[in-house]
Amino acid sequence: MVVLKRLKARDEVERQDRVLFWRELFSPWRSALISILLLLAWTNPFGRAWVIVAAGFAALFAGAFSASVQRRFIDKRFRDLWDGCQDRLVRFEEVLRRMQREKLAAFEEMPNTIRTTARALYRALRRADLTSFEVHRTERSLASSPPAWSARPTDQKSQELYQLADRNIAEYRQQYAGVMVGVERAEAQSAVFITTLDTLRMKMLSYRLAGRPPELDHGDFLQTIQEAKLQLESIDKALEELDLPPLSQGIRSERPPLPEGGGSLTGDTSEPKP
Repeated sequence: MVVLKRLKARDEVERQDRVLFWRELFSPWRSALISILLLLAWTNPFGRAWVIVAAGFAALFAGAFSASVQRRFIDKRFRDLWDGCQDRLVRFEEVLRRMQREKLAAFEEMPNTIRTTARALYRALRRADLTSFEVHRTERSLASSPPAWSARPTDQKSQELYQLADRNIAEYRQQYAGVMVGVERAEAQSAVFITTLDTLRMKMLSYRLAGRPPELDHGDFLQTIQEAKLQLESIDKALEELDLPPLSQGIRSERPPLPEGGGSLTGDTSEPKP
């Protein structure tokens, strides 16, 4: 089940990457250059123009790929989070190279664990970015300002209908919160990843440069590695819940009860109490 979730998440992100790549490749100005290169190849089928055509297509493909990579994140907030994760990975790799002479069995698997978690976190941030974009594209004003009814009906049936409308608003808020909880969790997990690597990196530097002083002996360092590994594993397990369909698992299945006091009927748009 976990493997299927991971494959599905990977396919979703890769599909979006392909869409961005082809969109960049067939942008108006690149399409014009492709037409020129094809015309040049057609008019010079046996000449040296094929070298120019091949080089031109290679440059177009490389440029389209580079441009698509820059556009993979829609929201700058998620790009900044991933840039922070990448920055910590680069710093960690640099410190790791300096510790190659230290033969620590408990530390041998840590780099692979960190890289695996980073790849999973990248896909989670990409999916959270897509989810946030899709939700806010239609719901950005409704989620914060649900409708309020100013009517004061005296008819009992009308009052019941307004109460049903109030329950629908409460259910809408429930569904919205259930979808966005995955987005918030991906952001929180990236923060844990960044701070975990910061702590681990400083412990590594202290262990390497301070000559194993009493305040950071071998046992303490190994305990730090184990704690970091547990934190990374917790991130990795929580990432399994961040597929777009399973986000609804956090939503309560039961519908909110009918409000007794009228709810939005009286103009009250406050958040329903859990």
